[in-house]
Amino acid sequence: MSVILAVVSIIIGGISFAADNFPSRPISLLVGFPPGGVSDAAARAIAPVSSECLGQPVTVINKPGAGGTVAIDYVSKSKPDGYTLINAGTSTLGYGMYTKGVSWGPKDFTIILGHSVYNYAVVIPADAPYKNFDEWVQYVRKNPGFKYGTYGALGTMHIVMEWIAKRLNLELVPVHFKGDSPGVKALLGGHIQAHCAAGGHAAQVKAGKFRTLLQMSGEPVDSDAKSVARLEDVLPDAPLDVVGLPIGVFGPKSISPSVRAKLHECFKKAIESPMFIRAHEVMNLPVKYYSPEEMKRRLLEVHDSFGKLMKELGLERK
Repeated sequence: MSVILAVVSIIIGGISFAADNFPSRPISLLVGFPPGGVSDAAARAIAPVSSECLGQPVTVINKPGAGGTVAIDYVSKSKPDGYTLINAGTSTLGYGMYTKGVSWGPKDFTIILGHSVYNYAVVIPADAPYKNFDEWVQYVRKNPGFKYGTYGALGTMHIVMEWIAKRLNLELVPVHFKGDSPGVKALLGGHIQAHCAAGGHAAQVKAGKFRTLLQMSGEPVDSDAKSVARLEDVLPDAPLDVVGLPIGVFGPKSISPSVRAKLHECFKKAIESPMFIRAHEVMNLPVKYYSPEEMKRRLLEVHDSFGKLMKELGLERK
């Protein structure tokens, strides 16, 4: 018995030492989209301050695919030691099992914190013939097959656009990209007629090349922001909770409380830094701290309502 107790003590002691010694090597911060998008910019603004606080490099790794799901799935299967994290919109945690057929959900991750909400907007070329949302609706009804870009099939914006198409009886054709940046480039090149952006459109709007057709969350970047139609105003029955989920940092399920506390401390310092705030001001994304508890509560609430939405749209996996 004494031998068993000694072995247990050694194991517990080793775990405690590992937690106290955390981190002892670099930390990987994944992004599920190509460089240049909102999640990527946020991760690269987080990395310097959190690295200094943790005493180890925080390395940003882009792993695009399936609307960010490839990277999240990778994190879900990683060792829960705090060395593999992701910066991403938490919406996929809330409804990934409905859209991508994954087995995980909101309860299967360790949430470190949340820091902002995507600036979801439908943007169009500045010289588009329709001047407002109502004119656009009439245009699409006369010209069915309107092509719009998304940052991934069955991502938040694709789902909401499918809802709008059904609600207003419009024929819309989605064109899916691996991220926000490729969609912005496609709209600049005239390959699509609109793009559902998450913040990566800000520079083009400020440059006068794009304008916002419909603001779904956050505030418009346009100089005449008051004239921009907002989803909550033009379609008050829209699934607004889906577009309001925060962006956050999270890792695999069962990261120890002590390691999680250390990560929380350092990532909170990072999102409060001038570098992080400036990076988000460029994209018109206000920085706001969300606790792990608030993040999980909101995710669980949306998880149930999203399942109903997918069934209503006929997009649930068979």
